[in-house]
Amino acid sequence: MTDTSLNYNIINDLLQNSVCLTYNPLEPRSAWQFAKELKQEYEKKYNLKYSRVRSKTAQLFQHNYNPNFHYFSDGTLIHCYEPWERDAKKVERMMEVLKIRGWQVKRIYAPREPMDIFKYSDFLRYISEQETLKNSYITDLYVEPLPSKEDFVKECFANGNVLLTASKDEMLPSYCREFMALFADGRYYVVEGYNNPNSVKNYSKRAGFKYYNMPNYVYADEQVIPQDYLTALYQEAEKYAWFASKEETDANQRRRISVDWLIKANKFVDELFANRTCLTVVYPNLDFADALFMSPDLHDYAVFSDGLVVAADFDETNLPYAKALRRAYPDLDLHFEKAPREYIEHLYQRLPEFQKSAETIYIEMLKQKARKLKRMTELTHTEALDVVAQMAGWQNWRAVKIEDEPHARQLIGAEKHRKARAMEKNAENPLQEEYRRFLQKRA
Repeated sequence: MTDTSLNYNIINDLLQNSVCLTYNPLEPRSAWQFAKELKQEYEKKYNLKYSRVRSKTAQLFQHNYNPNFHYFSDGTLIHCYEPWERDAKKVERMMEVLKIRGWQVKRIYAPREPMDIFKYSDFLRYISEQETLKNSYITDLYVEPLPSKEDFVKECFANGNVLLTASKDEMLPSYCREFMALFADGRYYVVEGYNNPNSVKNYSKRAGFKYYNMPNYVYADEQVIPQDYLTALYQEAEKYAWFASKEETDANQRRRISVDWLIKANKFVDELFANRTCLTVVYPNLDFADALFMSPDLHDYAVFSDGLVVAADFDETNLPYAKALRRAYPDLDLHFEKAPREYIEHLYQRLPEFQKSAETIYIEMLKQKARKLKRMTELTHTEALDVVAQMAGWQNWRAVKIEDEPHARQLIGAEKHRKARAMEKNAENPLQEEYRRFLQKRA
């Protein structure tokens, strides 16, 4: 079934005589912005809180800019997996997606030689570009209301579709069930708040899951759904034989740490903190978007006060990362040392034994902000704490709850981002500007 003689003539013929069902019409920024405004207008017009953007042409919005495959309505499949990946889980998932969606594969174009991968990647990118040009997003995209909860659940589980994030065959971390659902047919749903790094929701968990787990799956562009819809999906999943409870999942993922491993890991951490301070207890000193991308929770590294960088993911030969770190710490002579990923995780778990944790820093930031607000207004200390918490996105001061150090780093980053935005209008007193916006929004 495989034919490797793919060329631009074949692709152009496919584009003219068939329909590509797998490109993402929202990839161009103008299309994404148009869809956002279209959705807002629709929800305002019909007084809805949730709706969803659809395409008249594309049936699976692949999330990355360079997708691994494209499927055409005439049964043609083009993918760029390397030869040694042919029996890998990725190919199995891709075929499963097509099967669940009822798409029959009649012919396949795929590389046989390792160097072919670059050529096929270019072909896939070209297909996406041509489809977005051919199908104007202004006429192709439309909005519809989110179905009722019952219909939504029924739709998601149709045709034997499996909820991968609750399947005993996947054993994905159970924490992801709090905020997302990933299905075997490529559907990917996220609860509102977890898709915004400036929210108090634990965006770091979602970002970590996406970074470590998502590359192994074929999935559509994410859609935001209400929390009760997500809860209903997991309740429905309990009825199936493939369902795994959180307890089962946690038991299977729990690391069995040997005494020998723990001794070595503790010695590693003790030596690191003997005469150094960890600087990446907060995000690196970069623009917020860059700082998020360089999060130590995504790339498993730690920068110390003497310039030592212990890292599992990269070293000085990984130029984009090394350059970003040198921008963040220009006064340090950075030198890299490789370490197991588990050691880096253990390092951050023990960090509060040696210096202020990110959680402590975040709470201190809010308290200091409350003291400044109290001096600036007629609020009492308790009222100022509640207002500061609400300005950050919490219900009140008592609702402030930091789940872990990555979450605390995210919250600190969000606070810095809010301050930077306020300084654009009021450089002398950004807190006054934040408070003004808060009162305006509450009114």
